[in-house]
Amino acid sequence: MQIEQCYKLLGLTSNATLEDINKAYKALALQWHPDRIPRENVQQQLQAQEKLKEINHARDSLRKAAEMKASTQSKQTSQTNQNSNQNSNQSSTQSDRSYQQQTKQQTKQQAKYQSKYQNAYQSTYHQNTYQAKQQAERASERYRPHQSQSYQTYQSPQSSYQSYDQSRSKSASSQSAQSSERPPNSDLTGADFRGANLREKYLEGRNLSYANLSNADLADAFLHRVNLQGANLQGANLFRANLFQANLQNADLRGANLIGADLSGSNLSGANLSGAKVGFGEKIMVKLTNVNFQGATMPNGSIYS
Repeated sequence: MQIEQCYKLLGLTSNATLEDINKAYKALALQWHPDRIPRENVQQQLQAQEKLKEINHARDSLRKAAEMKASTQSKQTSQTNQNSNQNSNQSSTQSDRSYQQQTKQQTKQQAKYQSKYQNAYQSTYHQNTYQAKQQAERASERYRPHQSQSYQTYQSPQSSYQSYDQSRSKSASSQSAQSSERPPNSDLTGADFRGANLREKYLEGRNLSYANLSNADLADAFLHRVNLQGANLQGANLFRANLFQANLQNADLRGANLIGADLSGSNLSGANLSGAKVGFGEKIMVKLTNVNFQGATMPNGSIYS
């Protein structure tokens, strides 16, 4: 399947981000999941399975493309920084050369004035010593402006060096910040997410065993095959959350909102669902296909056996 077909299958454009890809995949996976189709309709079951395979393939292809694109942009940014440093080095070198040339010219002028002073002194020495002193003072006054100009010329390359050092310092701090970034860890055992906003988060396959998710907002979260064994989900909002084949063994779901959630194939053995919201009146609004309730405490307080 070509990359353009993958974008078309997920209903995306070529400038879609990784977050857009995950959202589109989640919506289509929910729509075409075989568990949402009656098992007696074999043809639709097969069609849904094939469609889900295509969706999975498109998602994987687009993820790789997005990662390659991000890597390319990072390399381009690094190359731009290198070019900037090279230009700064060239500018510094040119400034040094200019300073050296000006210093040579000033040395020549100084030698010229000294020679002129010596000739004048020698020619008038036998005539009048006072006149020789006056000429020496005049020659000294003519030399002072060039001496001041030499000091000003020296300041220019010094400021150039300072600018170059500042640019190198900024570049080094930027590279240090980039190297400190790390990808998220899939093992979140015992993590504290009390009251956290995890709405629509993509947490497929994560290990959240014994995590504290009390009063957390997990509405519309994608939790396929997530490990929530022994987790504290008391009062959590799991409205329309996709918990397909999730491990909720011995989890605390007291008072949790499970309306619209998909728990197909999940393991709820030993879980406590006392007071959990599963529908309105006698109408159950949670998908419970092939769920393991062995030893679980049901919403009405009874023990499932």
